[in-house]
Amino acid sequence: MWTVFKLQWIRLFKQPTLLITFLGMTLVFVYFLAGAQGEQTITIPTFSETLSQEEQSDWLDRLNEEETFEFIESDYETVYEDIRMNERAFALGLEEDRYQFLIGREDMEISTLIQYVNQIYSEEQRLEQVSESFGIGEINVGSYILVETTGRTEAASSNEIYRMAVVVGMSLYFSVYSILYLMTNLVEEKQTGTWQRLIFSPLTKTRLYAGQLLHYMLVGVLQITLALLILRYLVGIEFGTNYLEIGVIIICFVFAIVSLGMLLMGLVGSPQQLQVVIPIVATSMAMLGGAFWPLEVVSNRILLFLAELMPIKYGIQGMMGAVLQDRTLSQLLEPIGALILTGIILMGVGINLMERVSENQSI
Repeated sequence: MWTVFKLQWIRLFKQPTLLITFLGMTLVFVYFLAGAQGEQTITIPTFSETLSQEEQSDWLDRLNEEETFEFIESDYETVYEDIRMNERAFALGLEEDRYQFLIGREDMEISTLIQYVNQIYSEEQRLEQVSESFGIGEINVGSYILVETTGRTEAASSNEIYRMAVVVGMSLYFSVYSILYLMTNLVEEKQTGTWQRLIFSPLTKTRLYAGQLLHYMLVGVLQITLALLILRYLVGIEFGTNYLEIGVIIICFVFAIVSLGMLLMGLVGSPQQLQVVIPIVATSMAMLGGAFWPLEVVSNRILLFLAELMPIKYGIQGMMGAVLQDRTLSQLLEPIGALILTGIILMGVGINLMERVSENQSI
């Protein structure tokens, strides 16, 4: 087993271009899609058909107390036209005691925004009720106890969720490419007869498979880990301190992808066919599994069902839970279990197909 394992590493060190290329692509994509953006401000065009100019300005000042959002003054005609032309996703309409949203398309920021505006309006209504009850003209609200909290919880900002989803999704996506393309060596060995000679060598099939699969798993884990470390210290993206949970998720995900590779090796007959199949499988799996966009924006039931079958969906879910929500291993049993089960099923089917192909070739 260790002989096969070492030989695979020697081959990789002689031709490291593939691994370096996909690691570099991970860093480039993440940097431009998430890392270079930093903290973004969400701009919301705001209009009112009932409030005076002074009242609207007061509401804008109140709403702009939160740095995450920037409420800008506009008018109904401009806002309506922008939404109709798909230049804006939503806008806010202000009235004295209530508000309304004009929504042109689904957006991941809208739920957080509605929550924030509702909180501001609720506070203002309570202050008005107190003022009317006690006959007070003006109420000044002050903070007598300042509480500062840090940490990652369920209430992570939508911008932070987006950035982390891009980081995790791209890291896992390009690791799929690296693992599957490296596994084309198995198909080449089957074609050249090297695989047959290894089978008839003193090595048992168990050790032969174990040496190969352990190599590919370690390469996948190494690529994802290097990508996260470089992004942590180069771009400054924080991944929390749940190293054990993150490590377990990465290992389980890589195991599932290596198992998928074994299935493809058993189904595909030549390296040329595999080079066509791998981009289709990797990209479609990433699209369905939420690596390119959040699954929350998908409403089609068929696509959501297919997403449940994608290993990358559970890899992203587990990583996001460990990084943003500080979940423990016991709380991550669902994605971990799904990845392990997927890996076992695909590995079993893939090895059986490989054995059948080997028997047919030997006959």
